[in-house]
Amino acid sequence: MVDDTPVNLKLTRLLLEHEGYKVRTAASAEEALQVLEEFHPRLVLADIQLPGIDGLEMTRRIKREPRNADMLVVALTAYAMKGDEEKARAAGCDGYITKPIDTRELGARLRAYLDRSPAPPAASGPPVERLLPETEMRELRERFLREGSRLVRQWQDDLTGDFQPAVVSSAIHQWVGAAALLGFSSISLLAREAEGVLRELPLDMGQLRELLDSMASQFVDPTGGATVPEPSPEPAPDAEGRVLIAAADSALAALLKAILESQGIECRTAADGPSALDEIRRTRPEAAVLDACLGGLGILQSIRAEALPVRPLLLLPERPAADFPEDYLIKPCDPIELVVKLKRMLPAP
Repeated sequence: MVDDTPVNLKLTRLLLEHEGYKVRTAASAEEALQVLEEFHPRLVLADIQLPGIDGLEMTRRIKREPRNADMLVVALTAYAMKGDEEKARAAGCDGYITKPIDTRELGARLRAYLDRSPAPPAASGPPVERLLPETEMRELRERFLREGSRLVRQWQDDLTGDFQPAVVSSAIHQWVGAAALLGFSSISLLAREAEGVLRELPLDMGQLRELLDSMASQFVDPTGGATVPEPSPEPAPDAEGRVLIAAADSALAALLKAILESQGIECRTAADGPSALDEIRRTRPEAAVLDACLGGLGILQSIRAEALPVRPLLLLPERPAADFPEDYLIKPCDPIELVVKLKRMLPAP
C-alpha cells in the first residue's frame, strides 16, 4: 500500500493483515518503487495524489517493467473528478477506489480484483477500531484532533494574508481518509468538500471560510467519533426537505439522510418510484437522488415533462453513453462522494 498519511497506512495495514494479507507499505512513490525492486506483490494499492511522483506516474513506471506483468495496481483517490477514473485506467490502473475507504469491505473488494471476480462479495471485515488496543486508538484520535484543530486555526488566520492553497489542499487530502478510519465521518466529509473547493480557480473564499469554520468546530467537538452520524429526527409532515433520496438500498438511503442532516440539510426518503414522484410534486425539493433501479429514468422524464424545479442526480448501474446529459454516479457509489456531489448541486441556503 502506498499512501503519504501515516494513520491511513497503519490502520489499513492492520485491517488487511487481520484478513490474511501480507502487506508492505510505502509513504511515497519513490519509496514504493524502491521496495518493488525486491518485493513482488500481487496487488499495489496506491493513492493517486502523492507528493513528488504521483500515483499515476508510479503506475506507468510499474507497468513498463516486464517483470510486473502480473502485478495489479488499484488506485485510491479522495476526490473523484469527472474523467479521473479514465485517467487512472489510461495510466494502467486495474481498479479504482474512492476514499474514505469502507473498512468493512476493503478486503473483499481487493479479493475481487485478485480473483478477477465480476463483483465484490458481501462486506465481512471487522471495524478498524477492533484492530488496535483501545488506548492506542484513543491516542491516535486525540492526536489527530489536536493537530487538525491547530492547523485549521492557522488557516483561518491566513485567509486574510499568506494563505497557501496548495499546502492546505495537501493536508486536507490526508484528512479525507484518516478522519474516516478514525471514526470522524463529519470531518472526512468536510475535508472532501474543502478539497473540491480548493481545486477550483478562482477560489471561493466565502465558501472556503465557511468550511474551515465548520471543520474548526468539528475538531473541537467531533460528533462522538461515530462512523455514521446518528439520524436526525424526521422533519414535521409539512416541512419541505431540500433533498429527496429514492434509493433501492434502504441502508444507503438512511446513511445519506443521516450524513446530509448532520450538515444541516433537511431530507426525505422514498421507498419506490411512484412515492418519489409524488414527494417531488408535493414538497418541491431542490434536488433528488434517483436510483435507476427504482425507475429513476422514468421519474426524470416526468420531472422534465412537468417542468418540476428539482435538480436530479441519477444512480446508474453502469456507465452511460458519452453524451449522457444528466448528473449521475455509478453504483455502487461511495456515500461520501455522493453527498459531496449533491451538496455542490444545491443553491446556497
